[in-house]
Amino acid sequence: MIHMRNFFPSISPLKLQQLQRCSNLRQEQLVEAISITKDSVLGFLKRQLEKGNWKEVQDVLKGKPMTKAGKFFYNELRGKVVSTLMMRLGLRRIVAVGIALVLVPLILAMVAGEAVRMVKK
Repeated sequence: MIHMRNFFPSISPLKLQQLQRCSNLRQEQLVEAISITKDSVLGFLKRQLEKGNWKEVQDVLKGKPMTKAGKFFYNELRGKVVSTLMMRLGLRRIVAVGIALVLVPLILAMVAGEAVRMVKK
């Protein structure tokens, strides 16, 4: 069983303050943005795996989003996260894009790390 708290990015207080200052978000909003991003990424990956897009998911999790399919997949994922942040938090597009650019790669790296640990067991 995968425990969801493992997927919360551990952002240092300094990085959190910098992101908060750039986005003009309250700390509660920023924590909620992290949670929404995590949920969006995990939901998107799950849906793609259910559709049979194993290769694309594997490329993105391995950090190889520059393949043609991986690039499309990553852009689609980032767009989904941006849309969700805009709808759920009422953010402007530029702020949502900035948050997604920071959080999506971090969360994907954590998911990939967790997947590798599970496979090694």
